[in-house]
Amino acid sequence: MEKNKKEALFAELGKYSIDISKLVFGGVILAGIMKLDVNKLALFGLGILVVIATLITGLIFIALSNSKN
Repeated sequence: MEKNKKEALFAELGKYSIDISKLVFGGVILAGIMKLDVNKLALFGLGILVVIATLITGLIFIALSNSKN
């Protein structure tokens, strides 16, 4: 794959992962304020883990797209 295409692909994957992170965060907050019978600790714990994982993944992809190799 060409270097420019690879950089563009990594940049888009990074943006996509960060967008997924924001959507999961919003979903966790909405689910937390609704009057549902769910375990709040599990909801927020798992939600925060997924948000952090997708955010870090997105930042790694963006860093790879900006690398000069």
